[in-house]
Formats: sequence, C-alpha cells, structure tokens
Amino acid sequence: MTTPAADTTTAAATATPEKSATPPVIQAAAPESAGPTVAELRAAAAVETQRIAAIRQVCGKDHPIIEAKAISDGWDATRAELEVLRAARPTAPAVHVRDSGLTPATLEAACILAGKHSEPTKVCDEQALTAADKRFRGGISLQELLLEAAWANGATARTFKSDPRQILRAAFSGMGGVQAGLSTIDLGGILSNVANKFLLDGFNAVERVWRNIAAVGPVSDFKAITRYRLIGKDQYEKVAPGGEIKHGTLGEISYKNQADTYGLMLSIDRRDLINDDLGAITLVPRKLGRGAGLKINDVFWTVFLNHATFFTAANKNLLTGADTALSIDGLTKAEQAFLEQVDPEGKPLGVMPAIVLAPPSLSAIGTQLFKSLELRETTANAKYPVANPHQGKFRVEISRYLSNPQYPGNSSKAWYLLADPNDLPAIEVVFLNGQEAPVIETAEADFATLGVQMRGYHDFGVALQEPRSAVKLKGEA
Repeated sequence: MTTPAADTTTAAATATPEKSATPPVIQAAAPESAGPTVAELRAAAAVETQRIAAIRQVCGKDHPIIEAKAISDGWDATRAELEVLRAARPTAPAVHVRDSGLTPATLEAACILAGKHSEPTKVCDEQALTAADKRFRGGISLQELLLEAAWANGATARTFKSDPRQILRAAFSGMGGVQAGLSTIDLGGILSNVANKFLLDGFNAVERVWRNIAAVGPVSDFKAITRYRLIGKDQYEKVAPGGEIKHGTLGEISYKNQADTYGLMLSIDRRDLINDDLGAITLVPRKLGRGAGLKINDVFWTVFLNHATFFTAANKNLLTGADTALSIDGLTKAEQAFLEQVDPEGKPLGVMPAIVLAPPSLSAIGTQLFKSLELRETTANAKYPVANPHQGKFRVEISRYLSNPQYPGNSSKAWYLLADPNDLPAIEVVFLNGQEAPVIETAEADFATLGVQMRGYHDFGVALQEPRSAVKLKGEA
C-alpha cells in the first residue's frame, strides 16, 4: 500500500530542520587608536599645575570654599578672582520695616494679655487689645517684645541671641540709647506703663489699715511742713448790726510732717531674657509694689506705736487697769473719756469717736461688739438687759502690727478709740504731689549687667497729730 509510505516520508521531512544555504557574516574588529604621547601628558600636567597654583594664589587663606570649587569645576584664575571679589563685597544688612499697625499701645496691650491681667479692658484701649490679640495671638514673649522695639528703632540683628547687646540698646534707644534720634518706640515707657499696672496689685496686697485711720495729704517738696491744730478759736461770734466779723485762729500749737524717699531696684537679668520669661515683667513690679506697701506699713506703725508722750494721763487719753479690757464696759469707759475731751477753751470738741483699733487677739470681741445685737453673760452674776449698746456704733480695724514684737510699744491687749481722720486725725501721712502709689521706672541695665533694671520709689512722711482725737486703753493694770 502506498499511503503509509507517503506518511512516513512526510514525517521525516517535518522532523529534519531546514539548513540555510548562506554562511554568517563575521565583522572585523576596528583597529585600536593610539594614546597621547608622553610629551603631551607632561604638557597637560604642567598646564593644570599652573591653573591650580594661580587659583590658590588668588584665593589665599580666606576663601577655601571658592578655591575647592574652582579647582574641581575647572575654573581659570580669572573666574576665581571674580568670585573672590564678589565674596569680599560688604553684605547689605537685613532691613526690618516696622508694621504701621504696630504701636506702643499695641505692644503694651500684648504684655497685659501675656501677663494675664484680671481686667485688661480697664487698663488698655479696646482697639489696642484687638490689634495685640490679632498680631500676637493673645500674648507676646519677652524676646519678641525686645525685638519688635529694637527693629522699630533701627536694629539689624535678626534674633535676640545673635546680638543681645545691640537689641537691648536699640529697644531702649527712646531713653537715650545709641539711636535715640531714630527712635519710634520707647520700650522703657512701655515697660513702665505695664509695670505700673501690675504694681498696684502688689502694693494693695499687704495690710492697708493705716489708710483707714490716718489723714492723707499732699506736699509739694521735701521740706518740713506745719499743720496747725484744727480745734482753735473757730466758734462763730455774734455780729452786731453793721459790725465787723471777727477773726478766728487756728490755735497756737502746730504739728510737723515731712516727706522722705524710699526705694528699691530689681533687675531682670540675662537668664530671664535668654529663657524668654515675660513673667518677670509682671513679677518684678508686683514685688516692688509689695515692698512699697510693706515699707509704708513699717514706717507708719513705728511712728504710731512710739506714742509714750502722745497717750498720757495729762492728755486725758490714756486709761489703764483690768477694767480697760475690750468689752462692753471697757468700750463704755473709752467712749466716755473721748467725749469728755475739751478744746483749749474748755468746751466740748464736738468730734465723735468712730473707729476701734485693735490687735488680732481682740478681733473676735471687737467684731462681736460691732455686729451683735446682744451679749449674754452665762455666769451667776449675769446682768440684764443684755442688749449691746455699742452695736454698729464704731467701725473695727484690726492690725497685726499692733502686737508684733519687732515694734517697740506693741501689745496684744491694748486697743484704741479714734476719731474719723477726716474730722480730727491722730496721725497723718503725706505724699509728694499727692502720689499715694509708688512710682516704677524701667531702663536698660548698666554695662556690668546684661538685662533690664526696674526701680521703684515712694515719697511719703508720717507724723502723729492731735492727742485729743484718740484714747488708748491698756487692757491691763
């Protein structure tokens, strides 16, 4: 049969690969190029050495970065010299242009907000508070405050740490610094305003009983002044028809007083500035205010308790004995002694007692005598009626200085009945130009100290006045 043979032939033909009749083409290798000659290499090395030497001569020791870049990038000496000249040109200082919206009032308001003042709207303008809150987001750091003022006054330093001395001098240039002629913001004035707003917090934080029992008056200088007795011949005289009104007198006895200066200086030092502690701006004036309050108390109570010649039996204003303890009976005796005081003509003073002054040990009984409608005695010899005859009659003032052992004349049992100081004062406090609060001033620290200095001072004087305006009860025999 022919069919299988044909299939076998076809399969064999399929299994055998077909061979190409054209032989492969073989590429011939390119001939190798000839390298530089020794003479050429030596010439190139000499040129490179001369270029590097010229660059190093141009750059010297002051421009190593330019030298390295010139050598690596293949610069010639001319280009290297050009770059050196450019680098040697002075750099224009950074110019800080003051924002027209930044005013001393805005900086002051920012400090008030940062210091957490309890009533900022009462001490700052609402517009300034709004601007400060918008610009400084409710507060300002100490370094930021110094920088803002310094830039406004022409400083070029970009940060406080880069040149703190320049920043301080420029910030305070409004107070006579190196650029006083260009000053637009007086940081000293801003800090003084801020400090004075916190000063009263410290001043009023200490005891102020003295203010409630003393007359207060102004003086214009530090000279001794004379206060004449206000209980002289001041009673009206009958005027006859067509007659002349007679002259009265202020009395022959006078009392002296004189203002003195008391002060203290504190510093915000370099550590506070570097630590960026704006709290120091509020802490220092509070301490100065407290110091002023303590000093006026110290002077006042020293004068008040030095009263050996003021409260005497001859003046009829000193009562002693066990029955002079603060009680209904003791207060009755004090009131009687006060009301029996007479003027130089032997007539009643016409002044009423108004204040009970006592140490802390008598505070409870003093409050009872002032407020209680009745006081009951529980012992067998109780007296009736029990109504308190002195209820609401005399204002009670308690001072811890009266019994403090550091003050001569102190006592935990003695107490006093005083007239209203506006009617007839037992003691007077005078202030220079009527300035009752202490004054605080701010300035850049001196050369020996890097920081900001604050000084507070207070001009006042204290003196006893009219013995008839007070009665002392010893409270014991």
